[in-house]
Amino acid sequence: MISFTIQLPRLSETQRFQLEEALLKAPRVDAFSMDEDTGRFAITTAEDALRDMVAALYGWASGYAGMLLQTAVACGDRETMVLGKHSPNDIIHYLAACQ
Repeated sequence: MISFTIQLPRLSETQRFQLEEALLKAPRVDAFSMDEDTGRFAITTAEDALRDMVAALYGWASGYAGMLLQTAVACGDRETMVLGKHSPNDIIHYLAACQ
């Protein structure tokens, strides 16, 4: 299993609900909000489910103006990756190295 965090701007209740729903639709993905004020989510997923999880994340973020540039993934002490600055494949490879 791979564990990492998603860093987001403060979300409305509707945005948070839609993000959780999008991530939970991906198989073998567990997501929970770490702190409602910071917009951080902890994610745990199987490596072979990364593609579905990243697709769900990009799909959700692309529904809000500017959200791709405000959403980043972080793994341990490695530098974060902003979705809008990297391809989905780059994000998948970054997260696969989080093990």
